[in-house]
Amino acid sequence: MNALENLGIDAWGLVLYLVNFGILAFVLTKLLYKPILKTLDERRKNIQENLSEAERLKTDFQKEMDQRSAEHANLVKQMQLELAETRSAAETRAKAVIAAAEAKRETLLTEANAQIEDMKQRLVADVEQELLKKIEAIALRAMRDGAPKESVKKSVTDAWKELQGSNTL
Repeated sequence: MNALENLGIDAWGLVLYLVNFGILAFVLTKLLYKPILKTLDERRKNIQENLSEAERLKTDFQKEMDQRSAEHANLVKQMQLELAETRSAAETRAKAVIAAAEAKRETLLTEANAQIEDMKQRLVADVEQELLKKIEAIALRAMRDGAPKESVKKSVTDAWKELQGSNTL
């Protein structure tokens, strides 16, 4: 201990330093280190829980995205099928409308041709009657005093029928 005294270190001072250090270490351990370590442990635990929660959320999000992607794909397929069905129905409907329009056109053409033929026959009959009257008038004028009216009319009608039988208008 003399060596320590030669250096200027007192044994009682050294003991006091050691006791003070022990008290300081005890106080710091109880009041400062343990609360800091406890806070650090809680923080570490909280961070670990947050990381676990983030991983769980990431997994849930990925599952949700996969599910929505599958639903989207199903909806796209369903829409494509419905679109194809709609197109097919529209084409069928268009064909039916075209066929109905074609049938209506044919009916109208047939009716128009029948009307034209009827008008043609009436026109020919009217022209015949008009011609007969004019021929009769001409013949009567030519034979004003020579032949009775009924015999001229009968003669013109017979001649007309004869001509009609040999020449078709």
